[in-house]
Amino acid sequence: MQKLVADPFRPNIHFTPPFGWMNDPNGLVYVNNEYHLFYQYFPYANKWGPMHWGHAVSVDLCHWQHLPPALVPDANGMCFSGSAIVDWHNTSGLFDNIEQPGVLAFYTACIAHDNGRDSDQMQSLAYSKDGGFSWEKFSDNPILPNPGLNDFRDPKVIWHSPSQHWVMVVTEGQEIGFYRSQDLKHWDKTSNFGLNDGKHDELPWECPDLFPIQLEDSDMCYWVLIVGVQRGSYAGGSGTQYFIGQFDGEGFTNLNDAKTVLWLDYGHDYYAAQTWSDTGNGHRTSIAWMSNWLYANDVPTKAWRSAMTIPRELKLAQTPSGLRLLSSLPQNWGNQQGSIIMQDHTLRIGESLFANQHHQTGILEGEFVLSHGTTMIFSPLGNASLVYTLQRLEGGYLITTKRTIGIEGEKNYQDHFAHEVSLSIPEADSIQLTAVIDRCSSELLFQQGEFCITDLSFASDKNGFYVRCLKGHVNVRHMSFVPKDHF
Repeated sequence: MQKLVADPFRPNIHFTPPFGWMNDPNGLVYVNNEYHLFYQYFPYANKWGPMHWGHAVSVDLCHWQHLPPALVPDANGMCFSGSAIVDWHNTSGLFDNIEQPGVLAFYTACIAHDNGRDSDQMQSLAYSKDGGFSWEKFSDNPILPNPGLNDFRDPKVIWHSPSQHWVMVVTEGQEIGFYRSQDLKHWDKTSNFGLNDGKHDELPWECPDLFPIQLEDSDMCYWVLIVGVQRGSYAGGSGTQYFIGQFDGEGFTNLNDAKTVLWLDYGHDYYAAQTWSDTGNGHRTSIAWMSNWLYANDVPTKAWRSAMTIPRELKLAQTPSGLRLLSSLPQNWGNQQGSIIMQDHTLRIGESLFANQHHQTGILEGEFVLSHGTTMIFSPLGNASLVYTLQRLEGGYLITTKRTIGIEGEKNYQDHFAHEVSLSIPEADSIQLTAVIDRCSSELLFQQGEFCITDLSFASDKNGFYVRCLKGHVNVRHMSFVPKDHF
């Protein structure tokens, strides 16, 4: 990936903008064998500003080509988050006499007022006749005017085959609004969901996604609704919850109790997750913004701010906790052969395994058997700035994240970045771990990805990683590592 500015924290294997500010992924669409990643972007400074749609493409979800911004602000407003689809059958009527299917982008046009009153937010349309590389805004925008809401944004559009309608989901304050259309330009309201379901805080929900998914090893199909929470995540601040249910083309029914909260990630830095449309392979591949609104504008990077998480494949499985989404690396990420670090070795009290600088950036795969009462720690960056403590207790495991400031930054970073939070997971014979380690981040996927923990870390000393046994004994069934040079 092109790197325009030397920076000790710029990731090696995560997507970052070449310069400027980035936040939510949007408009994810697969066209002509390429993954298009659009994102909220301000190219003129490293803090949030008038939103553009940044743009990059990839053939493998690993190596990205940066492109000029796709959508830019104009007299009709900034270009907030949204989605993109391939208009395979020219439903919109915008793609007569072109050889390849057209691509549509749905976004929120937002007009901010200088006098301090609430912004105007409305759903708008842009279209591309060259496979998603150049864009023209629809002349009759908005396609869905604001019905009188302060917060009305982030349209996600999908095709609902059973009802033969296009569906748009939009955040409406603390709820999700559902709309449907036959021509992608005229939309009718059908229902709302969520006022009394899931996690809420003082700020509106954001960045919904809706998709069907088949239960693993079954012919049962369910629907998943993903929603961003700005201030009430599991670890604090921004986070991403999801609901499992059924959708009939007009309304969503939650299969869990209204107060049940399911999290895609339990860390401090996983927000606004979206999935790619039109992949045609039945898989759901997601990506999220790897930051937190509590301190995102103030992290200690230079000419750029923010990175995306790694792409994750989502599948639905029956677990001891119930129906849950599991996350894993995309196939082309996980098929590299790692070097064995340790196999069938027991760490006893006080013993450690240290990896060197060669293991500073890459993917660690491991399986650990903890005796009852055992405590082990894992430092993905080889220092005290980010440490995970794993304890095997009666009936399950406790994973505690402790993160320090590392190096100093601006005020919100100083006030909110350091934290300590614990997560309980069910009893199992072993702990299975995939760790994606980069220059300023750690993404941990436990137990086939049922429990994910994503955290940024800005520390000047990065020394590989280490595992240490503090109490009891840890049998390391295997540990292997794929360094960044293999990507």
